Amino acid sequence: MNELPPETQNWHGRTDELAQMQEWLQANNVRLIGITGTGGYGKSSLVAKVFATAQSFEKQVWATFSQNYPFAVWGRWLLEKLGKATPEKEADLLTAVCNNLRTGRYLLVLDNLETLLEANGEWHDKTYYDFLLRWLSSHTESVILVTSREQPQLPPNTLNYCRWLPLKGLSTDAGVALLEDLDIQGADAQLREFVKQADGHPLLIKLVAGVLHADEGDVVDISALRQNIFEILGLHRYESEASIGKILDASIARLTPKLQKLLFNLSVYRPAFNATAAAALLPEQEVTQADLRGLVKRSLLQENKLENVWVFEFQPLILAYLKQQAGDLTEVHERAIAYYYSEDLVDILEIFHHHCELKQYNQACNILNSCYNFLDLQGYYTTIIELCNRLENEWQPSNQDENREFAGVLTSLGNAYNSLGQYQIAIDYCKQSLAISLEIGDHNGEATSLLGLGDAYYLLGEYQIAIDYYQQSLAISLEIGDRGDEAASLAGLGNAYYFLGEYQIAIDYNQQSLTIYREIGNRNGEATSLNNFGNAYNSLGEYQIAIDYHQQSLAIQLEIGARNGEDSSLVGLGNAYQSLGKYQIAIDFYQQSLAIQLEIGDRNGKAASLAGLGNAYQSLGEYQEAIDYHQQSLAIFREIGDRGGEASSLTNLGNAYDSLGEYQQAIDYHQQSLAIERDIANRNSEAISLTNLGSAYTSLREYQQAIDFYQQSLVIYCEKSDRNGEAASLTNLGNAYIYLREYEQAIDCYQQLLMTQREIGDRNGEAQSLQNLGKLYNLTGRIKEGYAAGIQATQILQELELPIEAWAIPKWAKSIAKFAQRGKLQLGLCFLLGLFAFPFALVFIVSVMLWRVVKSQLLRR
Repeated sequence: MNELPPETQNWHGRTDELAQMQEWLQANNVRLIGITGTGGYGKSSLVAKVFATAQSFEKQVWATFSQNYPFAVWGRWLLEKLGKATPEKEADLLTAVCNNLRTGRYLLVLDNLETLLEANGEWHDKTYYDFLLRWLSSHTESVILVTSREQPQLPPNTLNYCRWLPLKGLSTDAGVALLEDLDIQGADAQLREFVKQADGHPLLIKLVAGVLHADEGDVVDISALRQNIFEILGLHRYESEASIGKILDASIARLTPKLQKLLFNLSVYRPAFNATAAAALLPEQEVTQADLRGLVKRSLLQENKLENVWVFEFQPLILAYLKQQAGDLTEVHERAIAYYYSEDLVDILEIFHHHCELKQYNQACNILNSCYNFLDLQGYYTTIIELCNRLENEWQPSNQDENREFAGVLTSLGNAYNSLGQYQIAIDYCKQSLAISLEIGDHNGEATSLLGLGDAYYLLGEYQIAIDYYQQSLAISLEIGDRGDEAASLAGLGNAYYFLGEYQIAIDYNQQSLTIYREIGNRNGEATSLNNFGNAYNSLGEYQIAIDYHQQSLAIQLEIGARNGEDSSLVGLGNAYQSLGKYQIAIDFYQQSLAIQLEIGDRNGKAASLAGLGNAYQSLGEYQEAIDYHQQSLAIFREIGDRGGEASSLTNLGNAYDSLGEYQQAIDYHQQSLAIERDIANRNSEAISLTNLGSAYTSLREYQQAIDFYQQSLVIYCEKSDRNGEAASLTNLGNAYIYLREYEQAIDCYQQLLMTQREIGDRNGEAQSLQNLGKLYNLTGRIKEGYAAGIQATQILQELELPIEAWAIPKWAKSIAKFAQRGKLQLGLCFLLGLFAFPFALVFIVSVMLWRVVKSQLLRR
């Protein structure tokens, strides 16, 4: 799809038309402006002039319909250009396009709209009609500019929001100025008469000027115009394109046989071409830039300077005429293929086009396979879909080998839709591919299709289903000895178990996949496995190890140009630095990854970056900004159907509102998250949501409710042998029981916690638990045990050599300790103060203890 407006060379006149369009652009109720007219009147040039001078638009997008693109392809392309998310279901694409165009003030050009219409005026894809109908029926500040040979039929009730400008010929003055630019001279009256006879048709004027130059030389007097040309022009008022056809015939007839053949051969090219490309189509004769300039002078070609290189292309009407008259161009398509084989990858895509034009679908499929990895690494997912869709729609496989290749095309479509976050579409294509592979007994294709299904369900957060598909794929890969699919299946299993909180299992699978990727030299797979290692170690609290793995992964991704992997490594680095409390560094990594994700359309990655930014800003205390990022992340996860991501965003929103003290709203988000986590059997995240709910209810002083949630989370952590999670739940339970003054239950929780911390080697946590136990023992009259616990805690803190700020003692005690550390004088003063205060403190403590003993005895009676 051409995204650039045409050059406006030899621009003259159209002052009134430009003023009218500018006025319509500023009107409040105008949503669509259309320019109609037959070919060659300059519709695209007029809109290009408006496009170049338009102001007050946030973004401008130009789309030329050089072929009949389905709405599904165009709609995804447009949303990517606007930097918007694409919905998972194709049925939701129309709504997404309309809604996103209403989010700002955009200028959208739909050039050559007639390409989307059939000969009877019906739409090839009726969704375009539905789009325009919905667009015109809703309020928006954006404007659509349309060029078309015919005005599409729209309901009468929408016409109030449309403005149509039937484009006529140039004014006489503008036509004369154009002739002078084209080196046509003569008496003013004769020039004016010619422009009137041509009805001011710009292309017709240029073509006639070309014929005159061919007959008379570089500078021509209008008087040289022969009577037969006037006869042709006489048809113009009634049969414009018939007149242009006759002028084209006359112009082509005046070319040398070499240039005639070159002109028809060049009509096989889709994009603009240079002199080298032109020469490749006529190898038996020398073709120079001067030959092409000669065709430009006759207005049979247009020229532009692109990056200091002159390139040439056809005006659409002339190209259509040449294709109609050219005859069999099979040999020319083959020459184009040979030329493009000598060029870069972008031209390899043109080879694909020429093979399809020749109905050589096997060869086209081979071209797709040869460039697939590059397109995938660079994130050109819409290009992959466009190429695969052409094969899907045109190719009718006739044997087992072709069916095997066709199944691979469907799998490629599934993988591309996975990357765009449209998982249900991906699942449908992978299931179609799997059915073909099973039917023809292609075990390799079967394993690849199962792998694609595993990826789709993993990205949907359906981890157990994903694991089942990965294991099926792994079994087949091991059986047939496909090391690549074996490694990919292992990596998929590692990812699924990671999101289930089984980090050690995830590491084991990733280690196996990494070993294979390195053995077979798959650098992209190696980088992916390293990144997965980083994620796992980050979740295990080994942040520096995680950073090291992510940096190794990023280095490889940069080396091989894998844009989609680069953004994943940047997100991993952001997560690790955030865990270290280095929030500004984390934000920088998230912003870098977000820029890449917007560029390549990685919606899942974009959501992850937005979530990371939200968490970083939340840690910085900027809660409202955090909520904004989490809401954006949540919207994307919901659109693409990633339930695991949706639950994560809901959890993040709950935490943000908890930090703002809006506990009821926090509870609502955590309850939504918990429901999803239970539905997709994500036990690790379920335990986190239960803990968060306990925390929110604690803040609301509903301690019994909080205890219930903490106990549920403890059961899960014990079940999963997550000792860190177990310790956190016991701490929360102990605190809740203290708030309820149920000290014995609190002591029981802290004693279990102390054992856990000693088993996992958490010395700092052990000291804090001893300090809390010391306080609880004192509160329950167990002075001796309290004293012993306090001594043990102090010994651990001294061994750890932690700063006083890290000690779990009251602020007044920390202040005294700091004062004593200043010098001997301060230490002596503290000692004297202690001797003086001790008797009074002792009397107070003994009195309190005696009262508690007496009180407990009375309660027993």
